[in-house]
Amino acid sequence: MINVLLIEDSAVFVMGLKLALSANSAFGSVESVTTPGSAVAFLNSHPETDVAVVDISLEAETDGLTLLGILREAFPAVRTLVLSHYKIPAYILKAISSGACAYLAKDSSPDSIVKAVTDVASGKCLFFGETIDTPQITRLFGGKENLEARKPQGLTPRELEVLQLTTSGYSNAQIASAMEISLNTVDSYKERIKVKFGQDSIIQCVATAVAKGIVTT
Repeated sequence: MINVLLIEDSAVFVMGLKLALSANSAFGSVESVTTPGSAVAFLNSHPETDVAVVDISLEAETDGLTLLGILREAFPAVRTLVLSHYKIPAYILKAISSGACAYLAKDSSPDSIVKAVTDVASGKCLFFGETIDTPQITRLFGGKENLEARKPQGLTPRELEVLQLTTSGYSNAQIASAMEISLNTVDSYKERIKVKFGQDSIIQCVATAVAKGIVTT
């Protein structure tokens, strides 16, 4: 029996996912928490957990991408799968590099998600579900063997989003509107990106990120 922990702060999504998983006889317990802290506490007290399904857009404490690294270090026996609205290659690369065994979009069918969790529990790894262009992702990463070697500069999810939007031609004002942040915050993100890339301009950062497959044009 596969024991699953859902780390997700959308009550509606949790309800649907629990129904889909619980209807399959392969699954034992299907529990849920809403924050990274409660996930760590749960896993400390439930060592029988096989798979953690992680949303990267958690609002509290830290984001799901950072949490993946924490789980890999603290609970190496727990296999992780990401379910996210985002299909940005940089997020996918960051998730896999942080220890996730799979990355699926939330618009995947329930059957696809159930199969993914089952496959992850059985030891399979590096697949991206039915609504993400797997061949394109693999090409961008330079093949599966290069996933770990091509980490996206240690950028946070929000920094990655700013970098991707910049690459897509968004102005600072458009980025601020799309991400619902201030212009000053956009500037701050761009300064952090430049520091992490060791570049003097955001254009140089974009060029480097495109060359490495961190973002797409």
